[in-house]
Amino acid sequence: MIRLVFLIVCLVAVMTQTQAQSDRPTLDISIKAFEMNLPEDVRIQQQDDIYPAVRQAESRYLPSFLKLILQDSGFWGAIRLLPDVDSGAELQVSASILESDGSTLSLAIRAIDATGRVWADKIYSNSALESVSLNNPVLTDPFLYLYTAINNDLGLFYSSLTSAQLNEIKAIATLRYAATLAPEVFSPYLKSNESGIYSLIRFPADNDPLLQRVQEIREHEYVFIDVVDEQYEDFFVGIKPVYDLWRRYRREQLNSEEDKINRELRQTDNFRRGSFMSLRESYNNYRWSRMQDQFLEEINEGFINEVLPTDITLEDSLYHLSGTLDEQYEEWQEILKAFWLLESQ
Repeated sequence: MIRLVFLIVCLVAVMTQTQAQSDRPTLDISIKAFEMNLPEDVRIQQQDDIYPAVRQAESRYLPSFLKLILQDSGFWGAIRLLPDVDSGAELQVSASILESDGSTLSLAIRAIDATGRVWADKIYSNSALESVSLNNPVLTDPFLYLYTAINNDLGLFYSSLTSAQLNEIKAIATLRYAATLAPEVFSPYLKSNESGIYSLIRFPADNDPLLQRVQEIREHEYVFIDVVDEQYEDFFVGIKPVYDLWRRYRREQLNSEEDKINRELRQTDNFRRGSFMSLRESYNNYRWSRMQDQFLEEINEGFINEVLPTDITLEDSLYHLSGTLDEQYEEWQEILKAFWLLESQ
């Protein structure tokens, strides 16, 4: 109850900050799909009770939920979930899944803005706590507190920056993206040190034709990002019911392990360990678990199939993207670079 009250207080604090700073520049956030942190050795996976199908699903599901929390706070600009790091991100958020067993969630979160300034570099860990979102049932999650803590930390850091610093972040993000297309043109506008901290030397004129062309290319990239968002949203909606059920089952399973040992000791007088009743109970639990694993595998496979193919129109030309979502994203970026070179000649 104390943690639930604290969660509500945090949410109110963020909303108050948002209202008080509505005149300040807002930042867009780019979230990279989470690293699975999956051991290659199958024996270690089994030892640590890690299910590859589940972890693969979590690498997409968890950042999707974080995106929803950030959006729901009303604190930020556009929030985009991508297969890879965004070269023009104003604030880039990435994470690695350290532990996720239904009862405990532990994420290594790193948030860094376009200037190279680190906003967060810490481990967020939380035990499951049943919670309900009054505003949006989709935001109901046993680890809602953890996601809200991430949003609050980012919000507090945002609040510590001046409007001038926020505008500098936005300008440097634009120029860093431009430098990936034409480094010889846009790199001189920026200065960076050995620590990877960027500073702005000057900004091109608003009517600079090359800068305008970069902004057009960026808008074309957002077209594909919209497609990516739809795929992630469909995946999130499709997997949430079974994933919630799987986590509830895992919590019950973990919480009952000690009780199970005691129960088996008490039942020794009634039937031998390995008897028909004992085996049937174990088999039923195993069968239920495997059914959930198989369903998660099917959803993962369905996610891969659903993104094939993607057709996008660029300047009256139709481009047919194929492969996984990661491959399509990489292919689209190469198309945009080639398009930039062609139009710049």
